[in-house]
Amino acid sequence: MTHNKYLTLSAVAAATFLLWKLLPKNSDKSNLPPLVKGSLPFLGHLLQLQHNPREFIQHAKDKYGPCFRLKLPGQGTLVVVTGELIPEVMKATKDFNFPKGVENLVPTSRIVELSYGHKFIPEKISPRAKNPVTYPIKHNFKEHQIDIFSKRIQTALKRGIGEVLSIPKGEKRTVNMLETLSYVVSCISCPCFAVSHIGHDKEFIKGMAAFTRKIIRAGIALTLLPGWLGRFLLRSYFSVEHEMDLIMTRLVPELEKVRAGAEIEPTFATMSLNVPKEDGTLRPVADVAYHFKDIALASIHTTSHFATLSLHELACRPELMQALRDELKTLHGDLTPENVATLTLMDSFLREVFRCNADYLGLHHLTMRDTLLSSGHIVPEGAMVVLALDQAHHDPTYIQSADLNTFDPYRFTKENISLKSTTIGLNHLSFGIGAHACPGRYFAVNEIKYMIAELITRYDA
Repeated sequence: MTHNKYLTLSAVAAATFLLWKLLPKNSDKSNLPPLVKGSLPFLGHLLQLQHNPREFIQHAKDKYGPCFRLKLPGQGTLVVVTGELIPEVMKATKDFNFPKGVENLVPTSRIVELSYGHKFIPEKISPRAKNPVTYPIKHNFKEHQIDIFSKRIQTALKRGIGEVLSIPKGEKRTVNMLETLSYVVSCISCPCFAVSHIGHDKEFIKGMAAFTRKIIRAGIALTLLPGWLGRFLLRSYFSVEHEMDLIMTRLVPELEKVRAGAEIEPTFATMSLNVPKEDGTLRPVADVAYHFKDIALASIHTTSHFATLSLHELACRPELMQALRDELKTLHGDLTPENVATLTLMDSFLREVFRCNADYLGLHHLTMRDTLLSSGHIVPEGAMVVLALDQAHHDPTYIQSADLNTFDPYRFTKENISLKSTTIGLNHLSFGIGAHACPGRYFAVNEIKYMIAELITRYDA
């Protein structure tokens, strides 16, 4: 073939591709998930969701099927999946990306980059490498492995309670429970995830306790405001530079000692030190310290959130609180995280807390390519998919139990539905399922149970 013919064929191919890009695509939207009627300008379906979210989502499922679309301010059009479509989405990791969905909702990486990029930028993590955040948790925080943290948890909890809940006998005090428990959880998490002796560093513990709240506020500024204004407000008022400084200045020197051969108690950070890159070499110590932010964000806020919800459920049920105290007495004073973890009613109660307090719409996933669901609907590339968690938790198809709209702390003590609080599935989605099931759930659940045990033993209400 002559040179001119090559040029001609190349020109034809280029022109064909250009025309394909410019011509309008198939406008048939009949295979898209149906849009729920009643959307208002600017507000979308917000008012209907706020009025009675459970009823609204169930009605939409009954009318439109297992997959439908909603509009919400600040989030645009969302594809909602229910029931059996939930594991379909969560297991199709090449089609639906959970980390990118979360980043789209709360742009954590962007926030940290804008706050701290002038001081430090880590190497990018190859998608083919072992992830330095998730790999240590998946392989070292299983149910039979977390007893190594028992003494640290006990010591840290007593210290944290002593600092923020030191109430003389006979006195009463009103506290912001979420903020209080965030600090207590940070007291526990830091010596288990950072370095063991950091439990005495109040500035570090306080900074990690506030980290997620600051990230969420910064995320609102970035996602809802024009780009330049959001960036200005973030750098001026919502920066997490101080928190990142705490992480880098505290952890880097300690991890350098470990890299040089010093022996300290194992933590998430020391485990992450030994997770190799794609080429087999180890990451720089500063990179390992930098990635601690991700475990701080994932662990402290979620654990304190569910611990607060648990105490809320107990506060209005004094008879349940007494039943839990009676169960704790069977331990004969040997109150340790691993012993409390064996208690049947405590476990059933916590699973019911998870069941009744799941997000109505959560676990955001970004669609990476046009994807056909088993329902026959096509979810277009770029669409944000959310899962109807609460609806699944109240669906008798997945939980064969009476009156699912009632909080029953004894529900999972019954033989026909005896399920542990860490056993995941369509009847327990708070920790996810599939490839993105939370690997730290065993540690978190033991931590919450032990906190509840100590608090209801020490205080009346």
